[in-house]
Parts: sequence; C-alpha cells; structure tokens
Amino acid sequence: MRILTNSAQETVQAGQALAKKLKSGDVVLLVGELGGGKTTFVKGLVKGLRIKARVTSPTFTLLRRYKKKGLTVNHLDLYRLDKIADIYAIGLDEYLYAQDSLTFIEWGEKIESSLPAYFKITFRHAGGDCRRITVIRNPKS
Repeated sequence: MRILTNSAQETVQAGQALAKKLKSGDVVLLVGELGGGKTTFVKGLVKGLRIKARVTSPTFTLLRRYKKKGLTVNHLDLYRLDKIADIYAIGLDEYLYAQDSLTFIEWGEKIESSLPAYFKITFRHAGGDCRRITVIRNPKS
C-alpha cells in the first residue's frame, strides 16, 4: 500500500487508518530518515487504537509504553543503538509478539533481518510537509 500525505495531520490520519488492521502481537517497523514522519505516524496509530496518551519520541528513553485495558503499545526507538546485540540487550525479546501488546519500532531496519514477521512502513520526504509512505505486510513471507 502506498500513501501520499500532504501534512502532519494527514500522516496522523494514515496511522489511524492502519491501526484498524493491526492485531495483538503485531510488530511494526518504521523506517526513514530523521524528520521523516515516523513518530507522527505512531501518534496516529495510538489514536486509532483509542488510547488516550501524549505520544512523544522515545529517542532518548529508548522505550515508551501506552496502555489501555487489555492492550499495551510498546514504542521503541533504536536510533542511538548500533549493534544488534545492544538492541536485544535492552530486553527487546520481551516486547516482540506478546499477545497483549503491539510493538512499534522506529529505525526498525536495524533488526529487520532477525524478525520472522512484521509490518514495514517506509517514509520518504516528498517536499515540504509531504510524505510518501509505503506499507508492506510480512515482507519475508
């Protein structure tokens, strides 16, 4: 699926629309350059899941969690981690594919090769506030 958004608000709306297609245990990798719209998209995903939370980038904390009854959203940012061993050392295994959670991983390309199934969402600047967003389900299958 390919989406062109013309503003941050449209990027949030695209995230809301995708949220309806997710199920507990899904892992979503977000890939793109700095300022590409990854965190803005996660704001839409969380909003689409009807979780009332202020979504902010976990760049410096590595992980933010958003909860509602029966569901936890794990929002990770791997920007500052370079080695796959460092990534798994933060306890990533316990978040992946848990039946009562969804996991959104910014800079997900860093662990893509070690995952069996996921959504991959790629963000590209298209000038100004426009973004080209590509969503692929289970690229390995």
